[in-house]
Amino acid sequence: MSRRMKWILSLAGGIILLLTAAFLFIKQGQETAPLNERTRKSAPGQFIRLAQGNVHYSLAGPDTARLLVLIHGGGCSGMEVWKYNIPYLLSKGYRVLSYDLYGRGYSDRPETAYDLGLYREQLTALLDTLQLRQPFDMIAMSMGAPIGLDYAASHPKRVKQIILLGPAASGDLQPSKLLHIPVVRDVLMSGYWYPRSVENQRKEFVNQPLFNNYAERLKYFMNFRGYKRITLSSWMHMLNQSQLYLLEKIPAGKMLLIYGKQDPFFPKEKLSSYTALYPTLEVHEVDSAGHMPHFEQPQEVNEMMWKYLEEKK
Repeated sequence: MSRRMKWILSLAGGIILLLTAAFLFIKQGQETAPLNERTRKSAPGQFIRLAQGNVHYSLAGPDTARLLVLIHGGGCSGMEVWKYNIPYLLSKGYRVLSYDLYGRGYSDRPETAYDLGLYREQLTALLDTLQLRQPFDMIAMSMGAPIGLDYAASHPKRVKQIILLGPAASGDLQPSKLLHIPVVRDVLMSGYWYPRSVENQRKEFVNQPLFNNYAERLKYFMNFRGYKRITLSSWMHMLNQSQLYLLEKIPAGKMLLIYGKQDPFFPKEKLSSYTALYPTLEVHEVDSAGHMPHFEQPQEVNEMMWKYLEEKK
C-alpha cells in the first residue's frame, strides 16, 4: 500500500472518529431527565396505575354532570394543550376527563409499539378503572382523533357526540426508509431531528408569541427519556396509516370537525376525504389558527363546541 493511500485511510479514520465523538457528545445532552416520582410531584392532576404503566389524568366537575373526555394529539406536552378549554367547559357545568397518552406529558413511556391498540387499551382501562361507565361526549385533536374514533366505533353505546380538532387520521406522514436502518436511524433522530423538533412545530401556529411560550413546555417534556423512541414509533405505527375507515363505523349525525384555516396538516382540500365517508359531518373553519385552533382561538372554539354539544343533548 502506498504512503498516499495510507495517509488517505488515516485521514478518513480520523474524520470518522471525530464525527462519532461529536455525535456521542450531542446525544448525551439529549433526553437527560428521568420521569419518576420526584418529577411527578410538580405535575397537576392525579396518577393511576394501568397495565402499561402510570397514567397522568385530571377529572373535574360534579359527579352527576355530563361527562366530556378529551384526547390530545401527538405533542409531547400532553394534556396541557387543553389549558384554555377545560376551565370554560367546567364553567358550563360539564364533568371533564383529560389525560396524557402513553409516551406524552407525565404518563409512562413503555417499551412497546405506539399504535392504535396501545391507545385503545389505555383509554378503555382508564375509563373502567375510574368507574366511568356512563355515556359521554368526546373531544379529540390531531393524533387523538383516530384514537377517539376507534373507541367510539367499538363502543357505540358509550360515545354520544364527537368533536374532532385538526384530525390526523389520513396517514399522510411517510417516514424515510432510512429510519428503518438502526445506525442511520439513531444518527438521523439524534443528530438531525431532535435538535430541530421544537422549531419545526412553529409552522403549526399563526400566533408566533403564543408559540414561543408553548415551545418552552415542549422543551421541558422532550427532555424526558424516550422522546425520540416514542415519536419514531408513532410515525411508524400510527401517523403513516390511514384510519379514515373508522368514520364509516360511526352513526350518522354525531360528529363535528373544526380545523384552523392556516393548518399546514389539514388544508381545506382534505375535507372531502372525510365527508365522502361521513356525509353528515358538520364542519367549521377557524381563521387565524393553525393545527391547534382550540389553543390559538380558544374563545371562538370553546363557544363553538359548547353550542354544538347543547344542540345535541
